[in-house]
Amino acid sequence: MTLELQYSTPQAEGLNAEMLDGLDYFLKQRRYRLVNSVLVVKNGKIVFERYYNKYNENSRNHIKSIWKSILSLLTGICLDKGMIRSLDEPIGDYLAAFQMGVHPYHKAITIRHLLTMSSGIYWNGGVHYHCPMVEQMKRLRDWIAHVADVAMKDYPGSTYVYKEWDALLLSAVIGNAFGNTSYELCEELLYKPLGILSGKWAESPCGVSYTVMKGEEHSDLSARDLAKIGLLVLNNGIVEGKRIISEHYIKEMLRPTENNSSYGYLWWILENGYGCRGFGGQEINILPKHNMITVIQATPTPSSKTYGDIHKDVLEKSVVLA
Repeated sequence: MTLELQYSTPQAEGLNAEMLDGLDYFLKQRRYRLVNSVLVVKNGKIVFERYYNKYNENSRNHIKSIWKSILSLLTGICLDKGMIRSLDEPIGDYLAAFQMGVHPYHKAITIRHLLTMSSGIYWNGGVHYHCPMVEQMKRLRDWIAHVADVAMKDYPGSTYVYKEWDALLLSAVIGNAFGNTSYELCEELLYKPLGILSGKWAESPCGVSYTVMKGEEHSDLSARDLAKIGLLVLNNGIVEGKRIISEHYIKEMLRPTENNSSYGYLWWILENGYGCRGFGGQEINILPKHNMITVIQATPTPSSKTYGDIHKDVLEKSVVLA
């Protein structure tokens, strides 16, 4: 059984329809010309769904770093099914390059450190994965060995630094724990129950699923797909009465971490909920108090901005002011 989205109206679910219509008018005037889709789910039903720039309900948009949040969900599945024994396992148990201990800190890096962006591996690339450090890696064959050669800056677990290395290593750990790739696990145990159809993720030359290779369209999802991921998390890991991820992991995933009160396990902790973020304006926002999810997708450019004001100033207030 897969998740089938239901439909309702803003009024029926207690939202201010005039505010939503006003947002639609605003976006049609091309005020935010790169926004491609805005979707709102309230009480488990789609109540607002608008597309721009020739997009429609079947159009797919690159998810960018929302992919990292999906990796966190896959980690929970691996933990629930015993593929991973503990989040405090050293990553060297799954990655030979770190088992050899090129640096004495390597053996102290755990799966939990990857989930909290606190591996301690040096990074100066900012939040954009098309940075010199990643571009250099992409020219090599063994990405994991390359990351193992990068200097350690901090002791594992001591400092939060948002970086691509930790997501890459986590994807490799998940793949090795599953015995295939992280994409194969995602397709079988996450996307299939949610009714999500997606092209195969790109792979690095060493066989690790990732999203910085050519052909990044493989990581595209529709607005409805993102809404389904939001519903899974809002419902504490249950889809259509079937548990996909344990409630314990979901709650732990969304708990602020010691080194960053705004970050859990690759999920952002928001003022009134939690969510995912991807470069260029990709967002899933979850508001548990209002049983509500908002999705925004946009075309990323080198000068892309975020569109958090659409969520915070209009979508969120449409329920508060209703």
